[in-house]
Amino acid sequence: MSLAKIVLSGRVVKAPEKRFTPNTNVAVTEFTLGVDSQNRQDGTTDTNFVKVITWRDLAERCANEIKKGDVVAVDGRLQINNYTSQDGQKRRDVEVDASAVENLSNTVSGSGSAAQPGDDAPKAPSAAKGKAKAQAPAKGEDLDAIFSSDDEIPF
Repeated sequence: MSLAKIVLSGRVVKAPEKRFTPNTNVAVTEFTLGVDSQNRQDGTTDTNFVKVITWRDLAERCANEIKKGDVVAVDGRLQINNYTSQDGQKRRDVEVDASAVENLSNTVSGSGSAAQPGDDAPKAPSAAKGKAKAQAPAKGEDLDAIFSSDDEIPF
């Protein structure tokens, strides 16, 4: 058995673009996430750019609620697509087929907006969202301080 699950957080560097599949008219939204990671050899920060694909209701929510510059967390399945370019070169494209997207920019600022599949009707605020709001950082506190807490992850 194998598993291709991935969880990323980073800054949206290419605004979401919504389109629809030609035959079935299913909503698809694509955006690019810039994910920072430390270089193991010299300690510098490298940014990797990852394409994120969302479908159906999640695609609609991402197109409406996420903009370039937002910090988001993405939960999904890693996909590696192999293809041959027009000039005959073999290429590899990495993307995430997202199952959930959380806008951390909104959560940190206190308005907590989750975009997850299957949430068709608006709901009353849940206890989990209430906790996330209550844990919004004080002025000057950064994301590292939030994520270093052992209590609970804010999304």
